[in-house]
Amino acid sequence: MKNFTIGLILGILVVFGYQQLNYNPSVNSSEAIVIGGIAPLTGDAASLGIQTQEISNMRVEEVNKEGGINGRNLEIIWEDGKCTPGEASRAAQKLIGIDKVSVILGGVCSGETLGATPITERNKVILFSPISTSPEVTHAGDFVFRSAPSDSTQGMVLADYANKHFKRVGLISENTDYALGVANVFEEIFEGEIVREDYLSTESDFKTRITKLKNEKLDALIINPQSPPKYEIILKQLQEQNWKTPFLVNEVAAGNAESSIKFKDFLVKNKTVGANFIVPESDELNDVLQKYEAKHGKKVEYLNYTGTSYDGINILIHALSQVENISDTESIRDELYAIKDFPGLLGKVSMDENGDVNITYTLFEFNGEEFIPISE
Repeated sequence: MKNFTIGLILGILVVFGYQQLNYNPSVNSSEAIVIGGIAPLTGDAASLGIQTQEISNMRVEEVNKEGGINGRNLEIIWEDGKCTPGEASRAAQKLIGIDKVSVILGGVCSGETLGATPITERNKVILFSPISTSPEVTHAGDFVFRSAPSDSTQGMVLADYANKHFKRVGLISENTDYALGVANVFEEIFEGEIVREDYLSTESDFKTRITKLKNEKLDALIINPQSPPKYEIILKQLQEQNWKTPFLVNEVAAGNAESSIKFKDFLVKNKTVGANFIVPESDELNDVLQKYEAKHGKKVEYLNYTGTSYDGINILIHALSQVENISDTESIRDELYAIKDFPGLLGKVSMDENGDVNITYTLFEFNGEEFIPISE
């Protein structure tokens, strides 16, 4: 079991005096099971949050039509975490203190999950993230789980690849929990020289940073954004400056080919390799994708996060179905730790002693239409 190690104290906690919230969820078996949801529903990362919300809600609707969880419908109350620790903290306060939930699905951004953790841990509320990948989540608390892999393996595979091919690289990274998790692991493992530029999420003009990096005579550039809009802005400004080295990109870029297709000639010419995890072809995956498109009139943007979101809500539903009292979060926690070889879109999923799943990253290369697996 994990020991609570997060020292993140947000201003909102001062208002509540660090006291446990008035938490007493209903246990009436005739009522719906209500859980919370935290995701970025507005802002640059909204496409990640909205898809997570849509995938989760779609699965909940199916389960309710099939009879619910032990005869009870499941409902999710969603709050906008805006991809920031502060907003996620306030969302967790509201969901626990007002809505009386015992389980929260989220956050999506790692900052959301880490921002909510001090509140959920203090109140022994389950926090289950379907997407957050920061290495810090591993030791965030005893009631924190996720169905997405840790960036410790993402940073590792990128660094291992770079060690084989490059001596001196540039790294342009967003200053968020997720992006810094990737960058810091990469920096620990890469054996060559790194010229690093960290930028704030509020920035949109990277010309000066790009010019500085361009003058460093680099062998490659690692692009490490929090969201696709920032990735596209950086690519546009790199292209304007006629950048001519290979690129390494994180899963945000490699997981959504649409952004890369807009710059396909530029990226193919320079050779672009990214880290991601594989969602294997299956009848169940095709069924989920078809249902999603039929319901929402669009295709999923992130196949990788479709897998973690769908598996995550199913794992959570399974754990809830195994306990007699939904307010008994220690029993729910124990059921989650006991998950072994759970069948999902990502294969047979198991939880380890830290609430992390047995999924690892691999390398993909952009061919102008999609990122395809490579073995280098």
